[in-house]
Order: sequence, then structure tokens, then C-alpha cells
Amino acid sequence: MPRLYELLSPNQQLQLAIRSKPPHLLAETFAAYVGQFYDRCEFDRLARQVSDLYDANSAERAHHFRARLDQRLHDRYRDPVVWNVTTTRSSEAA
Repeated sequence: MPRLYELLSPNQQLQLAIRSKPPHLLAETFAAYVGQFYDRCEFDRLARQVSDLYDANSAERAHHFRARLDQRLHDRYRDPVVWNVTTTRSSEAA
């Protein structure tokens, strides 16, 4: 028998996560699993998606999530999340 969360779409799972966990706890969870992602770009995309979901309800909670996640990644000797994709891509083209 499938677990309840397995019946939800990935977007619904994220929406449930931001409703049930404060930003600092979800950021710590994300940081703990950064090494599980083969493609770091996919990790950053997922982090941006969660940040956007937090931002829909509160810009302050989104900021807290981003700051805490980047701090936890730094503590694990990882690069911070690429939050602004358009700036990054335009600077790569230069």
C-alpha cells in the first residue's frame, strides 16, 4: 500500500512541506541532502521552487529560507544556491 505522500504530486508535496515546516527547519533538511543530488542544478532549481512557494505567503519567510540554506551549505563546504538564474546565465555568456 502506498504511503500518503506518494499519492501527492511533487508540487503538492512541496506545498505541504512549507505549510508544516518553518523555513529554518526546511533549509536544514535541504542542506543535509545536498550530496544526494547528482546534478547540483536540479538541487538549486528545487530550492528556488521552495523559496517561491514561501514567497507567495511571506517574503520574510522566503528570505529566511534562502539565508539559512546558504548558511548551512557554507557550513558543509558547499557553494550557495544560485538564486538569480537570469543574472548567472547572462554573466556566463559574457
